[in-house]
Amino acid sequence: MKRQLGALAALGALAGAAHAQSSVTVFGLVDLNLRSVTTNGATVRQMGTDGLNNSRLGFRAEEDLGDGLRAGAWLEAALNPDTGTINASGKFWHRRSTVSLWNRFGELRLGRDLDPSFYNLSAFDPFGTCGVGSGFNLASNLGSGAATLLRTDNAISYLLPGELGGLYGQVQVAAGEGVPGNRYVGTRLGYQAGPLNTAIAFASTRTATPDDFKVVNGGVSYDIAGVKVMGLFNRATYGAKKQLNWELGVIAPIGEVGQVRASYQRADASGVGTDANDATQLAIGYLYYMSKRTSLYATYSHLSNQGAAAFVISTPPAAKAGASSSGYEFGVKHSF
Repeated sequence: MKRQLGALAALGALAGAAHAQSSVTVFGLVDLNLRSVTTNGATVRQMGTDGLNNSRLGFRAEEDLGDGLRAGAWLEAALNPDTGTINASGKFWHRRSTVSLWNRFGELRLGRDLDPSFYNLSAFDPFGTCGVGSGFNLASNLGSGAATLLRTDNAISYLLPGELGGLYGQVQVAAGEGVPGNRYVGTRLGYQAGPLNTAIAFASTRTATPDDFKVVNGGVSYDIAGVKVMGLFNRATYGAKKQLNWELGVIAPIGEVGQVRASYQRADASGVGTDANDATQLAIGYLYYMSKRTSLYATYSHLSNQGAAAFVISTPPAAKAGASSSGYEFGVKHSF
């Protein structure tokens, strides 16, 4: 009996050690607002989502495999908390579904994920590509059919380790699996130390035509006594079509619990018959931290189209070539 009890105790100790070397984390965020958007004279008022951050529900798992090697999985769903539905894409794990192995040499990641050429658009936008002030309002795939402006399916990524003195980077290859607009190759390299953060990215997506959809972008931000100023450029090309976006932004603290965000962006199109199709956007917002997990916010944005450009703050209302679009929202975000 003593031997049996000893064996059971040893097994329990081993199970406890194995449990201590692995972890599972549940996390999420809910962001809802009251939003009003006017485009071409038509106004739609609604309960909107994702004005400050994207609503989500996620699970992270990690396991220590020994000798510095770790494994992990990440599943993250995009939610519409105003109606209780998932993202319009129909993919339950729309935001991320990956498995990884990593050690001191970096991380190998497989699955659906954000692509390297998107990260700069978010990192150097004061609104983080969320809400009516998002700089992503002026993004375009130039009619190429490329489905890789934000995320890629079937992706293999390598990410540099974090102990390189501020240097960071990623290389990603995504298989198209016979679907035009899904085959992607991209890379990003950056440097962050102290108040400075800067990065540049390159990407190419195979389309259904002989021309690939290509992107090069870069950004820089600098913190000056708590005030972060930032700049961003994004150049997209598809055959003879080109669009150059540039954005200037600022994030400034107001007291101990407030923050003002503002940005100005311009999109310049060029190519056969598209030179006049430009747009500008001006956005300003205020953020109030009630706690580390709960925030209130208000944002206003105005977008002006020229020529046949038909960018919008949000839909509905429907876009119309050459029409202006403006919107405001008041919301609350809670994370857990």
